[in-house]
Amino acid sequence: MVIPLGAEPPAAIPEVVKTRHVYGWYLVLLLLAGLAMAQVAAGDAFAGLIFLIMAGFVIYLVQDACKHMTMYCLFMLGIMATFQCFFDTLALMSVLGGRETSVSSVQGTEDNVTVITRITEHPFFDKSMGQQYNTQSGVILASPLVMLLLASMCYLSYNAFSESLFDHDDEAGPIYEGWGAGARYGTQASGERTQPPPPRLFEGHGHRLST
Repeated sequence: MVIPLGAEPPAAIPEVVKTRHVYGWYLVLLLLAGLAMAQVAAGDAFAGLIFLIMAGFVIYLVQDACKHMTMYCLFMLGIMATFQCFFDTLALMSVLGGRETSVSSVQGTEDNVTVITRITEHPFFDKSMGQQYNTQSGVILASPLVMLLLASMCYLSYNAFSESLFDHDDEAGPIYEGWGAGARYGTQASGERTQPPPPRLFEGHGHRLST
């Protein structure tokens, strides 16, 4: 593998991630796939596609003994899952006491049109509303829990690494090393270059002119 100059090789995947955490990641994968299918059944195909993309990303992380599970990937996925969990929790709290459904009807003639909208409040789970309604309620309840589990797995696996993604205090090392190497060729180790002294004008021995 060719590593660009100045770049550090990726940290080795901890054994605890490959032997123990991976089972939690498989659970997250199954839940994401089930949540995606439930979203499609609830009538929201776009949300189902989003969860499928997240499930595909988890597959990318765990394949080949988690060789793609880098700290950067875990950090980005964890941030995304945390934000999604926050917004899904807000959506759940807004409808936990009951969900509203609306039915609109148009009455009148072409010159005088009246739109009547009837808003009805139902319990969060209501058998009389049919399977799709209850599937939607189940998805609203399960989504923040799955996102919380995904964020927790990202946090757990990220902290299994012995390094930190933000430890780059030695970035200036090669610069100082370069100055230090130059000291062997006549420069000072402190980083200051020595220059030859400027020529001194109007100096020398006097000469007497003969007549």
